[in-house]
Amino acid sequence: MLLQSTNLHLQQGDRIGLHGLSGSGKSVLLRTLALLNCPSSGEIYWQGQPISKLSGKAVQQYRTQVAYVQQQANLVNGTVEDNLRLPYQLAAHSQQQADPQQWRQMLQHIERKEDFLRKDSENLSGGERQLVCLMRILQLAPQVLLLDEPTSALDPESTQQVEQLIRHWLQNNPQRAYIWISHSPEQLQRIASQQWKMQAGELSFE
Repeated sequence: MLLQSTNLHLQQGDRIGLHGLSGSGKSVLLRTLALLNCPSSGEIYWQGQPISKLSGKAVQQYRTQVAYVQQQANLVNGTVEDNLRLPYQLAAHSQQQADPQQWRQMLQHIERKEDFLRKDSENLSGGERQLVCLMRILQLAPQVLLLDEPTSALDPESTQQVEQLIRHWLQNNPQRAYIWISHSPEQLQRIASQQWKMQAGELSFE
C-alpha cells in the first residue's frame, strides 16, 4: 500500500484514534513513523528537525522516544521478568536499570500479583502476552506510542487492562502522545480526543 502525499502533525498530549478499512495503509503509516519502513519521498520531523539530517545517535534517541506496539505480541523464552529485563541488554538502554517497583505499580493496574513476574512466557494467554509486551515498552518511558491494533485479538477484560496501562502512562506525563489504530468505534470513543481516517492510502482528519 502506497501512502498519498499528506501533512500530519502530532502535538504533545495528542490522543489520536486512527481507523479505516483493512489494507488502507494505517499500519504502513505507523511503521513509517517508527522508521521501520523507509519512505520513498517526504520527510519526518522530530522536534523541528528532519530525521534524514540527524546523526546516528539522534536517530537512536528518536527510536527510544517513539515506540511501535504491534498487534502480535513477541516474547522470548523465559519468565515475564526475563522479558521485562530484555531491553536493558541492548546498547540503547544499557545505561538504564530495570525498576522492579515500576513493574509492581504496572501490575496493580492490570490486577496481577507480583508472582506474575515468575510466570513462564509459554504459559501466558494472548492477552497476558500483549500486556507483558506493553509493560516492556512503557517501562522505558517513551514520549510517543504508535499502537497498531494492540487489542484487536483480545477479550474485553484484557482490552480494558491494556487501556488502563496506557492511561496510567499518560497520567505520569500528560505531554505524551499516541496514535492508536482501532476498528472499534466504541474503543475510539474511549481512547481518542481526535480521530483520523485512512482510505486507500489517503489520510483525512475528522
